[in-house]
This record gives sequence, structure tokens and C-alpha cells, in this order.
Amino acid sequence: MVVSFLSCQNKREIYEAPDFPIEKRLTSHIITDSALIAYSYGMCVDDQNIYILSLVDNNWIQAYDKQTGMLAGSGVRQGQGPGEVVMGISFYFDRESHLFNVYDQSQMRMNTYRFDREKQSFLFVDSKSFSDYKGVVRRAWPLEKEAYLIDGQLGKDTVGLKRFQLFSKGDILSEYNRFPVSETEKNPVFITASASLSPDKRKMAVGTLFGGILEFFQLSDDINISSTRYFYPLEVNFSGGSLLPTDQTVYGFSALCATDDLLYSVLIADKDPNQFNKICSFDWKGNEIAKYQTDCLVFNLCASDTDTNRLYAIAISQEKGFYLVRFDLE
Repeated sequence: MVVSFLSCQNKREIYEAPDFPIEKRLTSHIITDSALIAYSYGMCVDDQNIYILSLVDNNWIQAYDKQTGMLAGSGVRQGQGPGEVVMGISFYFDRESHLFNVYDQSQMRMNTYRFDREKQSFLFVDSKSFSDYKGVVRRAWPLEKEAYLIDGQLGKDTVGLKRFQLFSKGDILSEYNRFPVSETEKNPVFITASASLSPDKRKMAVGTLFGGILEFFQLSDDINISSTRYFYPLEVNFSGGSLLPTDQTVYGFSALCATDDLLYSVLIADKDPNQFNKICSFDWKGNEIAKYQTDCLVFNLCASDTDTNRLYAIAISQEKGFYLVRFDLE
């Protein structure tokens, strides 16, 4: 097993705001502003529909036609029974198998579903439980060959805060427990960070909400950091088990969306945590590509391989609440 525990104790982080070579304004195109959308824990898109992980009418997943915005189906009941989910916290769409994976943090298990277009519902396929293994699993994503990427505390050594594990058939193949800051009291910031796995399952990005640190990982037989970008320092306090911002806190990444070529993000880059009006893209080496100023507040976003240069998003406003939009990047 490969274990990486090294820290950055001897390295002083240097922060510099991102500099994007391309800056544009984006106009949103409303897909629907009449759908009932609650708080979203994830979203994805295929050739026909947009899928949202959001608890609405006791169902965890809703599907909307990406052209008309009409409800195309829903399912995955809230509950503790077979195929049911208590607390869906991470959402992944496998483009090869066309399967949807929902990680239930409450029951520490990942459920897999297939969308039936005719029945307009989600059919339960399989479930993987992590509750029999020592340690906590905060989030999980499926990899190739029955392996999983775990954000949690699995493994023999559960002392201290851990980060990522590669898990397969009951064994931990590799661990990555480095934190990119020298002040260990700020490590909990990375447990609440946004994370996104590329469709090819070979890459992952992690971006902090408090401050702005963006990490890029390569996934194979182990977990390797490929790039770390320091944009805004982690001005935050940890008290009573909670992260508390200070008057110096600059907010960073509120949402991430990975493709095989690029990472898209909602980058706040402001002391006001409600400034969700900037979509920024990076390549997988961590280089800035483009910044798009949007005409709406973007709560979550997703992209697909078939819709090149197009993003789909959940926008939010006081008048409309949550609603679906698309952005044409060119």
C-alpha cells in the first residue's frame, strides 16, 4: 500500500490572485424557471437530460429535458430501505455505463441507478456499503475495476485527520493525507472543499470555499498531487467543530465541474460569499484559461462531452429561487 503523509511544514505558501488570459461576459439562457428545485448536492448532463441530486417530494434525483426544461423523471426515495437514500452527498454519472452513483453519507453506502426513460424513473442496480470497515467515509466516487476513491478516514491508522484513500475489494491500495498548508489547525477547511472527478476517472480537483486553494490530482494505482495553486489565504477560525469566517476571509470555490480536458469552477473571489457570478476554467496542469462574468448567480454547474463549449447550471435569485440555465462559451 502506498501512503503519503508528508506535510508542507517547511514550505511557506505564496498566494497570488489568478490571472486569466481570457475574460468574457456570459449571457444566461433560461431553460426553465418554473421547476421545483431544492438545494443541489450535484448535477450532471447527458445527451438528453439534466440530472440533479436534490431532495424534492421525497425523491433524491430529478431529470429535466435540457432543451425544454420539462420534468423527464424523478426517483430514488428518501429512506433506509434497499435502493433508498437518507442523505445524498455526492453524485457521479458514468458516461460509459450510463449509470448514476449516489453516496449516502448517513448510511455510508454508494447506490447505483439506471434511468428508465420510458418509466421516467430511476431503477436501483446495486449498492456498496462501507459501514463494515473501520473509519468514516465522508464522500465516495466509483473508479475502474471495482475500485473507489474515498474522502474519509479508512485504514488502520485513524489518528488525526485523513484525506483520500483508494479502496478496492476490502483493501486500502493507497492513501493521500497531505494538506497544502503549514498551519495544521486549518486542515478542516479541506474536508468541506468542493471536489470533482473527471469523466475518465483519472483526475480529480479539489477547491476550498474558505480562501482559495485549488489542488489537482492524478489517479491510477495511487493518488498523486500534480499541481497546487494558492490564490487566497485561508483566513478562517475553527471553533466548536465549525469553520468560522473572519472579516478578512476571501471566499473561493463554491462549485467545481470536471471534464477530461478542463476544470470549470464557480470562483467567488470576494469577501461577500454571495458573489456567485464568475465561472472560471483551468487546464489539468492548474493553469488559468478563462474567466466568464455571468449575468446571474450560479449555484452549481455541469458540462458534457457532447455539448462542447456549453455549460448547464442551476442559477439562483430572490425572485425565481433555483432555476435552470445554459451558457454558450463561444
